[in-house]
Amino acid sequence: MNRIVILAFCILASGASVLSASGQLPLDADDLRKVTLLFDAPASNSLNCAVNQWGPNLDFVFRFIAGYMVRCRLSQFEAKKTAVFVFLRVTPESKAPSLFGSSFRIPELPPEMQNSNSRNLRKAKNEIGMSGAFAMGTGRYSVELLVIDDQNRTYHNKWRVRVAPSRSERSLRFAVDPLTVEPVDRVNWRTLSPYRTDGIRVTLMLDAAPINPFQSRLHAWDRGFLLQCIYSLLEQTPHRSVHLVAFNLDQQREIFRSDQFDKADFQELSRTLGGMETASVSVEALKKRNSPEFLATLTNRELAADRSDAIIFLGPNARMDARMNAAALTEKTSTSPPLFYFEYFPWPGGDFPDAIQWLVKAADGATFKIHSPAQLDQAIQKMLHQLKQD
Repeated sequence: MNRIVILAFCILASGASVLSASGQLPLDADDLRKVTLLFDAPASNSLNCAVNQWGPNLDFVFRFIAGYMVRCRLSQFEAKKTAVFVFLRVTPESKAPSLFGSSFRIPELPPEMQNSNSRNLRKAKNEIGMSGAFAMGTGRYSVELLVIDDQNRTYHNKWRVRVAPSRSERSLRFAVDPLTVEPVDRVNWRTLSPYRTDGIRVTLMLDAAPINPFQSRLHAWDRGFLLQCIYSLLEQTPHRSVHLVAFNLDQQREIFRSDQFDKADFQELSRTLGGMETASVSVEALKKRNSPEFLATLTNRELAADRSDAIIFLGPNARMDARMNAAALTEKTSTSPPLFYFEYFPWPGGDFPDAIQWLVKAADGATFKIHSPAQLDQAIQKMLHQLKQD
């Protein structure tokens, strides 16, 4: 049974509790038959819900992602805990459908709302929200959504999705075959690309910061973006060794290091990013918030190690914009490896240099400004071409 990835499930009202998922549904053949019958039955829509669709959008491992947000009125549920099941059936044109499913439990309502005749409950405009996503290849798809609670009340909706690459995306090698559906979490984080004896020695410097510079917390989509970029970069770069250092400029600290980055380290990095709160900044870090000292020290350490053919910085445009000059790079010599920076800008028009870009410029390196997955792919090819020329 495939799974749907739930991105958010919460009561959309101030002061309300957060709903919890009870895990993915292990559907056997009999369950699949029953769910199929529910999808094929006439839609009653006895639950008061509405759905918004989004996508498809290309992510940074070159898959097309589409998803939805379904909202249901809280006042229609009883005071006791209520189980809610969400099923999705995605059918590629002229092919068999894929089924996804998850179960959730609505927590007990607050005491002031437990009386179904209460004025608070009747007038409640609070909602529960459930969202999910799935990955697809190019082609046309029919998508059906089914929400059902433990009283057999249902909400049914359907829509169509057409997946076609834009002009700038047509030359890309997509990760999902045409007319194919996959769970969005099925990224084969194998040993990235196999190590090659004729590959280059890579040092990857990851700025583990949120995409939005005005946010202080590293959200799930921030972690997803960082991990996807690492995967795509190393998947396309022939390498015989990978040394990875993850740091945070706001916190002025190193958060992860691996001298031989592999699948196990990738998973450990993912856990480290998941437990990271960028809002927790020490007093000492605040004093040095825009000081280039930490970044220069980190870079000089890697230059002195003499273990790389390329030092690659990766991350979103940083808030820190301190200018750096060549004098700060005390360990750089004529035989030092070249520096590259894959700098992501989420919004056009905000392409202002940050401290890492100034550092790379001081080292006579190259910065690639990234706004989309297609531009990431193009930048990787430019870097590989430059390395061949050196």
